[in-house]
Amino acid sequence: MDKLSKIQRCYHCGAILQCEDETKEGYIDFNIINKYPEGFLLCNNCFSTEKFSNGPKEASFDEEYTKVLEEIKRKNALVVYVVNLFSFEGSFINKIIKLLNGLDILVVGNKRDLLPVDLKEEKIKEYVKQKLNEIKLNVLDVVTTSTVNKTYGIHEMYNAILKYSNNRDVYFLGASTSGKSALIESLIKNYSNKTNKVITTHKFTDTELIGYSIPISDKNYIYETPGTSIDNSILSKIDRQMQNIIIPNESVSAKKVVLNKNTAILFGSLCQVELLSKGKMNAYVYVSSKVNIKTHKNNNDTYFKKQIERNKYQPSSKKHNTFKDFDIYDLEIEQIGKRDIGIAGLGWITIEGSAQTFRISVPKGVYVYTSRSKM
Repeated sequence: MDKLSKIQRCYHCGAILQCEDETKEGYIDFNIINKYPEGFLLCNNCFSTEKFSNGPKEASFDEEYTKVLEEIKRKNALVVYVVNLFSFEGSFINKIIKLLNGLDILVVGNKRDLLPVDLKEEKIKEYVKQKLNEIKLNVLDVVTTSTVNKTYGIHEMYNAILKYSNNRDVYFLGASTSGKSALIESLIKNYSNKTNKVITTHKFTDTELIGYSIPISDKNYIYETPGTSIDNSILSKIDRQMQNIIIPNESVSAKKVVLNKNTAILFGSLCQVELLSKGKMNAYVYVSSKVNIKTHKNNNDTYFKKQIERNKYQPSSKKHNTFKDFDIYDLEIEQIGKRDIGIAGLGWITIEGSAQTFRISVPKGVYVYTSRSKM
């Protein structure tokens, strides 16, 4: 099992915490770390000079969705869960997943045309179904669609809805970045209404949430819910101009990078992935062609600090221009074989796993993951 460990840092100045040398940056008493291993820790210097509110940050979740999800459960409706295939691992909110447990789910893998063209369709479906089964969702089937450069898979999606709904209502769920609204618009354009009902907007009971209501029989409807926000994606941390750099508008292709010990890959001025362990290896980077990819070696933290201050490479962020604005993780790849290292919303790196350790720097709150390779 691969192991991802967050590096403990001073919550104020961003220094990596250490207990060995009082004269060096980031010193903290050992008994403080031992007593508060999961707390908002301050180095001794910051603790003595500043005062802070250390209240924990809650992940954003619109509680109105709870009422919609409870309604879905009462009806035992079919859930159509739309996921962004390019940023699949970052498409979920744990509270929603728990409330969907036990329901029948049809997964729509959208934005297929952003994935590498040589990635086989069955491989995609098998990967998606396996990952969702791991989080205990009852996945009936997976269909792939696209609404970016070209639109396809809409008829297949609609036929699957009719097949699995079995005279039940259907609810479309998905993150705001999943392309769910574009899918609904395409469905309406290609939809043949054979009922005596009309397509209308629908306000969900006891909420302010509004979506489309599309009749599929005289008694049953497809309900579109508004997209949920995913606040652990890099897209949620940056402005619209930088989002346009990170979000690909064409199929991504692999960029080969050769890594040695202490070689780092820089993604614009926003993220860094460094190989800490010995050995030479190939890494294949899958991100938008608009993202500046650079490699560098030695004094990696110092170099990274300079880049985030200068904002020379794109994407960058004015909100993240000091080292303290970043989380650092050490990722130990223990499993042998092809593995992906991903940063939610940005893309992923495919490597051949063989007991390596990587250090990953991302804006605070961005989700970092590892999984078996999609490729």
